[in-house]
Amino acid sequence: MRFILLTVLFSGFLTSSFASTDSLIIKGRILNLNGRLYRQASSITFSRNNILQPQSELSKQAPLQADGSFRVSLPILFPQEEFYLDYGGKAFTTFLGSPGTVEITFNGDSLAKAKKLFYFAGVNADANNQYGQYLTAENQALSLNKVLGADFFKSFWERSPSDAKSLAAQRGQLRLSAVQPATINNVASPVLYQWVKSITDEEQLQILYEHALSNQYEVSKSLLDSLRRLANPPLTGQRVIWANRFGNYADLLVEERKYTSPSRTNSLPVRLMASLVRNNATKLDTEEKEHLDQITLNGLAEKNELDFLNKLFAKNEMVLNLLFNYERESRIYNDLFDSTATEFLKARYLAKNLYKFTYKQQLLLSKHIQSRTGIPQFRQSLDEIVNLEVKDSTDINKFIDFKDLRTDPVEAIPGYSLAASNDRGTAWFNRVVDIYKGKTIYLVKWNLEDAKSREEMEYIPALQARLPEDIVFLYLHFPGEDYAASNTLLKQYIVRHKLKGTHLLMNSNQMMDLLFRLNPLDAATFSIIRPNGKFALKNAPAPSATEKTAAAILEADKQ
Repeated sequence: MRFILLTVLFSGFLTSSFASTDSLIIKGRILNLNGRLYRQASSITFSRNNILQPQSELSKQAPLQADGSFRVSLPILFPQEEFYLDYGGKAFTTFLGSPGTVEITFNGDSLAKAKKLFYFAGVNADANNQYGQYLTAENQALSLNKVLGADFFKSFWERSPSDAKSLAAQRGQLRLSAVQPATINNVASPVLYQWVKSITDEEQLQILYEHALSNQYEVSKSLLDSLRRLANPPLTGQRVIWANRFGNYADLLVEERKYTSPSRTNSLPVRLMASLVRNNATKLDTEEKEHLDQITLNGLAEKNELDFLNKLFAKNEMVLNLLFNYERESRIYNDLFDSTATEFLKARYLAKNLYKFTYKQQLLLSKHIQSRTGIPQFRQSLDEIVNLEVKDSTDINKFIDFKDLRTDPVEAIPGYSLAASNDRGTAWFNRVVDIYKGKTIYLVKWNLEDAKSREEMEYIPALQARLPEDIVFLYLHFPGEDYAASNTLLKQYIVRHKLKGTHLLMNSNQMMDLLFRLNPLDAATFSIIRPNGKFALKNAPAPSATEKTAAAILEADKQ
């Protein structure tokens, strides 16, 4: 049930990405900002969500001026979205944004002691000023009712579907009821009520999807009908979690449909195939174009038409395979769900599979999917994610093209070192560890195709930010089935996700040779090696346990 938003800092988006989107201007001031506080944190981070990618929070830093003032502009895709303020880990708040301006003021002298620290003006001011009081009242209500609060999930998963629905509704109503005591001395903001109702309703939907996943049953019609609200405001962190759980549920149904109806799920209508070839194949002559237009119009499926399509497909297999695979998946979405859910899943298709495609393929698929997606917020959300993926394309290309691989690590681009060897795995690993003797090593064992590995890799930059620069991050990537093909995607992923450190490109034999040296030899496992080259922990905490892991690394660094 825990949900932690990760931060992807960016200085700006490509101008074309948000030409049609609105913006939220955030400005304000830290009162009594002294020199000590400024040196500890000279900027404020403002973040927002993307509905297609639950592990990412899109953020921008607002530098503080000498008088404590700040100003920043962020894109906003939904008419209302949750935003998050983080001042150097010392002060944090959630607020609701809409196109326009929000003003935030707080006192630097009161960071740890004020009952109400943040004051809002501008858009949604009443709701934002009352939200902190609501959270206090909600915490009190949940602490007084342990059945619906602290103990809620202890027995929830074993309940019947009907009991689970009833309990989820009761918990939602309890959380929503906290609006009244929170606003007893003020005129309750209708925006606050709708904001909280959205959060509490969608927590119910989230946990009911999780209950269905846990107990392997089909969700009710009411749960499926609820998906119509996916495109409605406000976009909250809770919405993103619920959408992700629905996506997980949908993935299971899609796989089941592929298994039970292979003939339908492996084929496409002739008209659609002809249209895809017509719009994406290269070097078509006039006659071929006319023939494709005729097939698109008439939908003929005679053998000579199919042979003609297959011939053109073979000439453009790489591009058309991408599009055909997407369209097959999209066809299943249409069979299983209503329009809003289908539109969400179509945009999510690329967002969840980015690691499988080169950035050129990402751009191609994104353009195609957006042309076939009718809901603007989903199109813009996909565009936002893809532009973040490809923004490092220059460094990615340099990293991919680096050929001077040696047994000892060589810096391919600043911050990223590579090594490859024909030596036995244990001998090579020991040699690299000896090179870094005198420094503490955090050893990362992972695989690009492993979902848990990818989840943990998202936390690496945050972990590195908590540690001295001389801590070595040493990555061992388990080779995939198609190592030559995955090597390009691996390097792309390393740079895109800022996995700075030393990467050893090992083959299967080398990994097996390391079985006893590095036990456990599983993806998404981690170790800490002391400066003397000995293991401090063979099974160390993961990057997601950021504070615990940083403490363990720093402890080993002292020894």
